[in-house]
Order: sequence, then structure tokens, then C-alpha cells
Amino acid sequence: MKKRVLAFGAHPDDVEFMCAGTLALLAKRGFEIHIATMAGGEVGSNKLSTQQIRDKRLKENQASCDVIGATYHYAGGYDLEVEYNADYRRRTTRVVREVNPILIFAPPPMDYLIDHEETSRLVRNSAFIASVPNYDCGVPTTPTTQIPHLYYWNAMGLKDIFGRSLPLTCSVDIRSTLETKVRMLQKHESQRSWLKFINGFDQYTQVLRDMAKEEGQRAGTTVAEGFIQHLGNGHPQDNLLKKALKDLCQDY
Repeated sequence: MKKRVLAFGAHPDDVEFMCAGTLALLAKRGFEIHIATMAGGEVGSNKLSTQQIRDKRLKENQASCDVIGATYHYAGGYDLEVEYNADYRRRTTRVVREVNPILIFAPPPMDYLIDHEETSRLVRNSAFIASVPNYDCGVPTTPTTQIPHLYYWNAMGLKDIFGRSLPLTCSVDIRSTLETKVRMLQKHESQRSWLKFINGFDQYTQVLRDMAKEEGQRAGTTVAEGFIQHLGNGHPQDNLLKKALKDLCQDY
């Protein structure tokens, strides 16, 4: 059985912006890649209805996954309404149990949008409780066989809500997979016009490149993605990314 990796974002395109280069590297090394979103991007349009934009964005996310041969999972949540509660906890745990990953990527605990922060809490908790046999997530499931390595990707814009850098523990050199990362983001065609409308910028792929370049400057390379390993009690303490990617992963 291949070793499974799960990148669990709040919305379609979150994973592409923040950790797709690392996922592409892991895929090349034989890891089975899974990408999940908590919500369907239901409010990500000023032209389409919520159902229309959800349908479109879920298809876009599947197309992005296809670039690296990943499997897509939709947790069934709703854009801008993600909450840390029993319903969302069960939804998250169902996905984690379905994948049974040895490594999970999640949004950081502090980010610009509450959906991201709530998803971070949900994924963090589900990474642990998915292995608990008596936890009932509402449908028949099999508990995971291990508590996975858990990494948070950097905050959007590479800063927290107070403008501070997050305490990264490692970074990954993505020079060889940057263009794959860009191609994955480009599959989210609906978001170019939406980000222009809501944030005032058009070149969303340039934003991706600029963040990767800034991350790379900190890591001493051209382009990179930064991560914070969750080292709380019960989670593995060794740096699995370093073991898997060797010199491409730099510890801080």
C-alpha cells in the first residue's frame, strides 16, 4: 500500500496556493496524494448562484487534482460558515478516516479568514480522534491506523492577522514543481475574476509566484513553501517531510 498524504483546505484553491508544490514532489516519490476541501466555494462568485459556483468549483478542484494524480474529497461544508462544532467535526473525521493518511497538511491556526482558522482546528482534532474507535462520526467508518504527522502551511500572504511572520519549522524547495503548482491553480478558472472583484488583483498566478519567491528568500533558494509541524502530545515528533524529501526540506 502506498503511503497516503492528505492536504485539507477550507476552500477550493487553498491547497494550490500554499502547498501544491510539496504535494507534487511527494507524488513523484510514490506517495498517494489526497486533497480535501471543507467547503465548496459557494460564495466565490459575483455572477453565478451558490449552486452554480459550487458545481463549477468542485469540478475545477477535481481538474487540479488530476494534474498530479491526486484524489479529491469534498467534506460537504458551506463557504463562510465553517464552524468548530459537532457536525463539521464529524464531516472532517469521515474524510480523514477514508484516507487514513500518514501525513496531513492543514491551514495554520491563525490566518486572514475565519474559515481557514476553523478548518485548522477541525483538521487538527480529527487527525487525532479519527483513530479513536468509539468516536462516532455519523456513518459507518473504520478508525485510522495511526495518528499522522501534521503540518500547517504558512498563512496567506505569509503573515498573521497582526502582520507577523509565523514560526515556521521547515521549508521545501519547490523549484522543480513550481510550474506544476501554477498549472494546478490555473484549473481554478473561476477564481481569477472573483479575486479581481473581491481583492482587487487580477494576476492570481503572480500572487502565487510572489509568495513562493518570498518564501524562497527565507529558505535560501529561489522558491519554496513553508510549514509548521504540529508537535503536540501524541503526534509523531520526527520530521517526515525531511525524511521523504531529504535536501529539498530545510529545518529552521
